[in-house]
Amino acid sequence: MDTTSSLAAFVKYNREKLRLTQEMLAEKTGVGIHFIRDIEQGKSSLRLDKVEKVVALFGYRMAPVADSIDPYQLWFSYKDKPVEIALKDRRKISGFLVKEIRNERGSIIAWKIVPFPNILEWTNKEDDSLVEIIQQRDIDNIELLKHEQIRKSLTSR
Repeated sequence: MDTTSSLAAFVKYNREKLRLTQEMLAEKTGVGIHFIRDIEQGKSSLRLDKVEKVVALFGYRMAPVADSIDPYQLWFSYKDKPVEIALKDRRKISGFLVKEIRNERGSIIAWKIVPFPNILEWTNKEDDSLVEIIQQRDIDNIELLKHEQIRKSLTSR
Protein backbone atom coordinates (compact mmCIF):
# COMPACT_ATOMS: atom_id res chain seq x y z
CA MET A 1 0.00 0.00 0.00
CA ASP A 2 1.54 3.35 -0.97
CA THR A 3 1.64 6.42 1.27
CA THR A 4 -1.32 8.14 -0.37
CA SER A 5 -3.67 5.16 -0.10
CA SER A 6 -2.45 4.48 3.48
CA LEU A 7 -3.28 8.06 4.45
CA ALA A 8 -6.67 7.84 2.74
CA ALA A 9 -7.53 4.61 4.57
CA PHE A 10 -6.24 6.00 7.88
CA VAL A 11 -8.35 9.16 7.68
CA LYS A 12 -11.49 7.40 6.55
CA TYR A 13 -11.17 4.65 9.16
CA ASN A 14 -10.57 7.09 12.03
CA ARG A 15 -13.30 9.46 10.86
CA GLU A 16 -15.83 6.61 10.78
CA LYS A 17 -14.57 5.26 14.13
CA LEU A 18 -15.40 8.64 15.67
CA ARG A 19 -18.73 8.64 13.82
CA LEU A 20 -17.92 11.87 12.00
CA THR A 21 -19.17 12.85 8.58
CA GLN A 22 -16.71 14.39 6.16
CA GLU A 23 -18.39 17.73 6.83
CA MET A 24 -18.00 17.35 10.60
CA LEU A 25 -14.32 16.43 10.23
CA ALA A 26 -13.72 19.43 7.98
CA GLU A 27 -15.36 21.74 10.51
CA LYS A 28 -13.49 20.29 13.53
CA THR A 29 -10.11 20.56 11.80
CA GLY A 30 -10.63 23.90 10.08
CA VAL A 31 -10.05 22.58 6.58
CA GLY A 32 -12.50 22.52 3.71
CA ILE A 33 -14.80 19.64 2.85
CA HIS A 34 -13.08 19.32 -0.54
CA PHE A 35 -9.76 18.78 1.23
CA ILE A 36 -11.23 15.94 3.32
CA ARG A 37 -12.63 14.35 0.16
CA ASP A 38 -9.26 14.74 -1.58
CA ILE A 39 -7.51 12.94 1.29
CA GLU A 40 -10.02 10.08 1.38
CA GLN A 41 -9.87 9.69 -2.41
CA GLY A 42 -6.09 9.37 -2.28
CA LYS A 43 -5.11 12.61 -3.99
CA SER A 44 -1.33 12.58 -4.29
CA SER A 45 -0.64 16.29 -3.76
CA LEU A 46 -1.94 17.67 -0.48
CA ARG A 47 -0.90 20.56 1.74
CA LEU A 48 1.05 19.14 4.65
CA ASP A 49 -0.12 21.80 7.10
CA LYS A 50 -3.71 20.74 6.46
CA VAL A 51 -2.88 17.03 6.65
CA GLU A 52 -1.24 17.73 10.03
CA LYS A 53 -4.47 19.30 11.30
CA VAL A 54 -6.51 16.28 10.24
CA VAL A 55 -4.23 13.59 11.69
CA ALA A 56 -3.78 15.65 14.89
CA LEU A 57 -7.52 15.37 15.54
CA PHE A 58 -7.02 11.59 15.74
CA GLY A 59 -4.08 11.97 18.13
CA TYR A 60 -1.31 11.46 15.57
CA ARG A 61 1.32 13.56 13.85
CA MET A 62 3.16 13.35 10.58
CA ALA A 63 6.70 12.01 10.88
CA PRO A 64 9.23 10.21 8.68
CA VAL A 65 9.21 6.44 9.09
CA ALA A 66 12.03 4.14 8.05
CA ASP A 67 11.22 1.61 5.34
CA SER A 68 13.17 -1.09 7.12
CA ILE A 69 14.35 -1.92 10.59
CA ASP A 70 17.84 -0.70 11.42
CA PRO A 71 19.90 -3.84 12.16
CA TYR A 72 21.97 -2.09 14.81
CA GLN A 73 18.87 -0.89 16.64
CA LEU A 74 17.60 -4.46 16.45
CA TRP A 75 20.92 -5.73 17.84
CA PHE A 76 20.88 -3.19 20.66
CA SER A 77 17.22 -3.63 21.65
CA TYR A 78 16.40 -7.29 20.91
CA LYS A 79 19.50 -9.51 20.95
CA ASP A 80 19.26 -12.30 23.56
CA LYS A 81 15.64 -11.42 24.31
CA PRO A 82 12.33 -13.19 23.59
CA VAL A 83 10.84 -11.77 20.40
CA GLU A 84 8.21 -12.32 17.78
CA ILE A 85 9.42 -11.49 14.30
CA ALA A 86 6.97 -10.80 11.49
CA LEU A 87 8.51 -11.53 8.12
CA LYS A 88 7.59 -9.82 4.87
CA ASP A 89 6.10 -13.12 3.61
CA ARG A 90 3.67 -12.86 6.59
CA ARG A 91 5.20 -15.73 8.59
CA LYS A 92 5.85 -15.14 12.27
CA ILE A 93 8.66 -16.65 14.28
CA SER A 94 8.85 -16.52 18.07
CA GLY A 95 12.04 -17.22 19.92
CA PHE A 96 15.34 -15.71 21.04
CA LEU A 97 17.66 -13.73 18.78
CA VAL A 98 20.99 -15.27 19.69
CA LYS A 99 23.51 -14.04 17.13
CA GLU A 100 23.90 -11.61 14.29
CA ILE A 101 25.50 -12.69 11.02
CA ARG A 102 27.79 -10.16 9.39
CA ASN A 103 29.14 -9.81 5.87
CA GLU A 104 32.82 -9.19 5.04
CA ARG A 105 32.37 -5.43 5.66
CA GLY A 106 30.97 -6.05 9.16
CA SER A 107 27.36 -5.13 8.31
CA ILE A 108 24.59 -7.21 9.88
CA ILE A 109 22.86 -9.16 7.10
CA ALA A 110 21.05 -11.94 8.97
CA TRP A 111 20.13 -13.31 12.39
CA LYS A 112 20.19 -16.63 14.17
CA ILE A 113 17.00 -17.16 16.14
CA VAL A 114 16.24 -20.11 18.38
CA PRO A 115 12.50 -20.85 18.05
CA PHE A 116 10.77 -21.50 21.37
CA PRO A 117 10.32 -25.26 20.88
CA ASN A 118 14.13 -25.58 20.68
CA ILE A 119 15.17 -23.15 23.41
CA LEU A 120 15.66 -25.62 26.28
CA GLU A 121 17.70 -27.99 24.15
CA TRP A 122 19.76 -25.11 22.73
CA THR A 123 20.46 -23.79 26.24
CA ASN A 124 22.09 -27.14 27.08
CA LYS A 125 23.96 -27.43 23.78
CA GLU A 126 24.38 -24.47 21.42
CA ASP A 127 23.75 -26.52 18.31
CA ASP A 128 23.23 -24.62 15.03
CA SER A 129 20.78 -27.28 13.85
CA LEU A 130 18.34 -25.83 16.43
CA VAL A 131 18.45 -22.29 15.05
CA GLU A 132 16.72 -20.66 12.14
CA ILE A 133 18.50 -18.06 10.03
CA ILE A 134 16.50 -14.97 9.10
CA GLN A 135 17.75 -12.49 6.55
CA GLN A 136 17.70 -8.88 7.81
CA ARG A 137 15.98 -7.74 4.60
CA ASP A 138 13.08 -10.16 5.24
CA ILE A 139 12.14 -8.70 8.64
CA ASP A 140 8.99 -6.60 8.53
CA ASN A 141 8.46 -6.06 12.26
CA ILE A 142 9.80 -7.23 15.59
CA GLU A 143 8.51 -6.93 19.12
CA LEU A 144 9.53 -8.11 22.55
CA LEU A 145 7.36 -10.80 24.05
CA LYS A 146 5.94 -10.59 27.55
CA HIS A 147 5.97 -13.53 29.96
CA GLU A 148 2.35 -14.46 29.17
CA GLN A 149 3.10 -14.47 25.44
CA ILE A 150 6.16 -16.67 25.96
CA ARG A 151 4.13 -19.17 28.00
CA LYS A 152 1.49 -19.21 25.28
CA SER A 153 4.12 -19.76 22.55
CA LEU A 154 5.64 -22.65 24.47
CA THR A 155 2.33 -24.39 25.20
CA SER A 156 0.74 -23.91 21.77
CA ARG A 157 3.36 -26.00 19.95
